Amino acid sequence: MKGIAVIADRDTATLFKLAGVGSSFIADSPDEAEKVLKSLLDEDFGVIVLTKSLAQSIQRTIAKLAKDRKYPIILVIPGKGEPIEKEAISAQEYIKKALGIGLKTG
Repeated sequence: MKGIAVIADRDTATLFKLAGVGSSFIADSPDEAEKVLKSLLDEDFGVIVLTKSLAQSIQRTIAKLAKDRKYPIILVIPGKGEPIEKEAISAQEYIKKALGIGLKTG
């Protein structure tokens, strides 16, 4: 697997690119996000990160992917200007579910 891809607003995608995630894609609309997401499915990514506003708009596509495929894991994060909420499942729990191993932190 190639690792992580990001689909986000311009600022969020740029921050991920600066942090070393080379596969960071800017999506200015839900249609654009869905098109990028579908194109990434052929590239064997293990995790695709989407901003919350984009993910909410293409929830049906994401739900179908989760049902039909084990990978990629779709991880939803807050984008620029979106509130940070305590999610029901943490990123560590997603990874443990996908890989079958836990990650040590700290």
